[in-house]
Amino acid sequence: MPTASLFSQLDLGKRSLQSQQAGMNVAGHNIANIGNEHFSRQRVDLDPQHPLRSRFGTGVDLTAVERITDRFLNERLIGEQARGGELKMREDGLRRLENLFNDAEGLGLRGPLNDFWNAWGQLANKPESEIFRQEVINASKSLSRRFQDVHKELAAFRMEMNGRLAVQVDKINQLARQLVDQNRLIQQTERGSGQTNDLRDAREATLKELSRLIEIDWVENEKQLVTVSVGEGWPLVVGRRANQLEASFANDELGMFSLRGVDSKGISADLTDTVRGGEMRELIDLRDKTSIHFIDKVNQLASELAFKVNRIHATGTGLNTTFDLMRSSFALRADALNKPLPFLKDGKFSVQVLDGETNEFLELYEIDVKAGQDTVGDIVNRINQVVGDPNIFEARLEDDGSVVLASKNPTRFVLGKDETEFSVVMGFNNFFESLEGAKDFRINDRLVENPNQITAGTNLLPGDNSKALEIHGLQFLPNMQGNSITFDEFYNATIAELGLMVNRNTAESQSQKLVVDQFQQLRDEVSSVNMDEEVADMVQFQRGFDAAARFISTVDEMTRTVINM
Repeated sequence: MPTASLFSQLDLGKRSLQSQQAGMNVAGHNIANIGNEHFSRQRVDLDPQHPLRSRFGTGVDLTAVERITDRFLNERLIGEQARGGELKMREDGLRRLENLFNDAEGLGLRGPLNDFWNAWGQLANKPESEIFRQEVINASKSLSRRFQDVHKELAAFRMEMNGRLAVQVDKINQLARQLVDQNRLIQQTERGSGQTNDLRDAREATLKELSRLIEIDWVENEKQLVTVSVGEGWPLVVGRRANQLEASFANDELGMFSLRGVDSKGISADLTDTVRGGEMRELIDLRDKTSIHFIDKVNQLASELAFKVNRIHATGTGLNTTFDLMRSSFALRADALNKPLPFLKDGKFSVQVLDGETNEFLELYEIDVKAGQDTVGDIVNRINQVVGDPNIFEARLEDDGSVVLASKNPTRFVLGKDETEFSVVMGFNNFFESLEGAKDFRINDRLVENPNQITAGTNLLPGDNSKALEIHGLQFLPNMQGNSITFDEFYNATIAELGLMVNRNTAESQSQKLVVDQFQQLRDEVSSVNMDEEVADMVQFQRGFDAAARFISTVDEMTRTVINM
């Protein structure tokens, strides 16, 4: 085998110089990215060049700049982002809900509820006091406003989650387009034998961010293109094409977005219920489950409180107050008029007619009711049959589905004992008005105008406090959840439930952080930049570069010697 020529030795030295310079460049690149959490350290891959016809070898080849990474660790880190994003979004949402019920800051219902019960207790002590009647009005107004405010704030929170869902859709679509661009650049670069290490790091960073927003399944094919799907396999990114997510109003609930996927052919699919994780899943759950759950709780408390107070208030009398006309607070729709009136009980309810000038009781009328059979029209007709004289007292079913009770001058009337709950079902002599729970919870305007009409006793008896005591006593009776807990216990349980949800999420977040930190630590052991190693490599490449330069200089002198011979 022939020996290498001096000119081939110059070529060998040049390749050595270039390889050491490349190593120095890679070390500098690593050091420059030492604080970049998405960066994977790189190293030069040097192989001996094939000796060809020289017995001494022909130097070194720079075959690649290798990216030091563990594919499976990276996949796990990307996958864990979805759970972390979901828990972080849940924490933010639950903390916001906690603030809405912050009784310490006067934002909850605890204070207004206590003031309401205390006002009825004061009225029970002095049922003829106009001052304490006004206190009942004031406390009831405060309670009504707080119920309405809590409902309004919960509804606003829900609308905020709905709006943020649309913002997240835009972010996801932007990241999907970014992945398509990265796919294209990686494929083009690798087809041209270029290095795509930094591009691959950038693509994995994009996948992490996308996974935090919405749980994804992804795979890289043999063409170096990443395909991403969401939900139950709906394709978000297919190589060099991105489909679109859309916040659509094609939803059963007015004003609420549904999450839809739209492909390149314009065919859409509803993904609202199939998204499995990430911030998007939790936004949907906060909007459609968590907030609705607590809205229902507040509505349930408001509706039951109004019903129980109204049931007592309807059949009592105020301070020397009688009626010549009373209209029901509730009206039946046309399709309900011919159906049995719901929520009634078998029994009798009574109407007492009085002399309008002396308040002397003239007549007591008792009306039978058959639950599950009588329509509102049947009951109206039965009232008129029992009274028998419309010039004394009559009942009318109005066109709007409401019921009017009316006496004719000089008589007036009050409602008496009611075993059937017809009075409260129709809303006669209500204390509270509430058709939709907390949203429209308010005190009867008639009582605000004339606090003397507030029921404190029965039969216009002076000093009678029986009804005021009964309403005050509701605070201590089991009226909620099948008459198993009190109003206060129900409210406390609602607040405790929210607190438990916050604590459970905090524990899950801490556990999830430990998992992510563990995988991040394992990933860093493989891929992160170590300054000591890079400095050592830099010194090594510097000395290699100096040696290669000296080698070339020596060969150059030898070449001149040969030429000058």
